Amino acid sequence: MSDAVVHKREEGARSLAGIALLRRLPPKERTELETRCSFRNFYAGDVILDRFSASVGVFFLVTGTARVVHYVADHEEITIATITAGDTIGDISAIDGLGRSATVVADSDCMAAELPRPEFHALLGRCGEVALDLLRRWAGTIRQLSDKVSFLSTGTPDQRVYSELARLARPEKPGSERWLIRELPSHQDLARWAQTSREIVAGAVAELVRRGVAERRTRTLYISDYAMLRNMTLGTAATPADPHRGGTA
Repeated sequence: MSDAVVHKREEGARSLAGIALLRRLPPKERTELETRCSFRNFYAGDVILDRFSASVGVFFLVTGTARVVHYVADHEEITIATITAGDTIGDISAIDGLGRSATVVADSDCMAAELPRPEFHALLGRCGEVALDLLRRWAGTIRQLSDKVSFLSTGTPDQRVYSELARLARPEKPGSERWLIRELPSHQDLARWAQTSREIVAGAVAELVRRGVAERRTRTLYISDYAMLRNMTLGTAATPADPHRGGTA
């Protein structure tokens, strides 16, 4: 492949057309915004954002996937969210100017576009629809956190596992009935966030497979019946998973 072709492909990838937060921008204004961004490539395993770092720009994930992680004792990594192409990263720091609240690590080779904080503020000031979409996103996050707190105090262990899986799932593609979790966290990570044991997590995932709700292939969990998974978070469609069944997933 010639250098000219490679260059053309790289230039074609340097686009914000697929960023969900910017979908309401007119193409001309989005193209202008691209000229104000710094596009960077990251390899799998690279740190895109580091918790507590002083950087305050907002990042748009153009290609690839990444994970939001926290580190606990002995530097053990816990995945708390998965980020896919089209997502926005670092918007909280870009608003309040404080350090990053979490670390973001590339799961695959990625390209991200960094927009400086002043440019992001100017964008929100002149494009009310973008600002409103950002508020809707934050409102959804607050609701999820509220639901999580409620579940930790009232839900059964297996319901908490199903709730976490439902939160992590994303549609396979726009309009698709099948959902997936591309990088399923380890049973230990899920157990920490559901405040339960690895055995309960293993039993709950095995129950999804047994019922035909989900199928696991390597690290990806494919969910064929997302509505059923949501019902299982409420305890209306499943009995508690028995960790002693001996099932695996």
